[in-house]
Amino acid sequence: MSLDRGPLSPPPSARRHWRGTLICSRTYIGKLEAEGVIQRQGDGFPLDQGRVAYLRYLRRERKQSPRGDANADFQRAKSELIRLRIAEKQRQLISLDEAISTTDEMIGLVLTHMSGMAARCAGPDLALRRKIDRVVYETRVAISEAATKLADQRGEPPLDEQG
Repeated sequence: MSLDRGPLSPPPSARRHWRGTLICSRTYIGKLEAEGVIQRQGDGFPLDQGRVAYLRYLRRERKQSPRGDANADFQRAKSELIRLRIAEKQRQLISLDEAISTTDEMIGLVLTHMSGMAARCAGPDLALRRKIDRVVYETRVAISEAATKLADQRGEPPLDEQG
């Protein structure tokens, strides 16, 4: 029966097992006594008080251990990654690249159809074609300016700096 308590258990040199009971070496007991974790009474140590004190010591060390913080951070990150993967599988979440690609395709489709609108609507009437082309151009400029304003508000770099 192993009573290994992880990184805060006595070092292997201090541990011996005897009939399923963890027995610490004299050196480890001396270390615990020197640190004030356990206190000698007479020629020995009170078992129950020593056990309680030792458990408190282990809990205190675990709370102060940077490894414990790192493990907690790792577990939080792992949980978040699993949550994101589940959301993605359920199609509640898509990647940024997929969203940008889809948006680019839709905008391209709209702009292509807007550019051909004058020819489809006005036919041979050149004056009407020019009016429609002017409205399409103004609409495209307004869309571009609105997109630039939103990008500036979000702190995105200009297109020529995005590489």
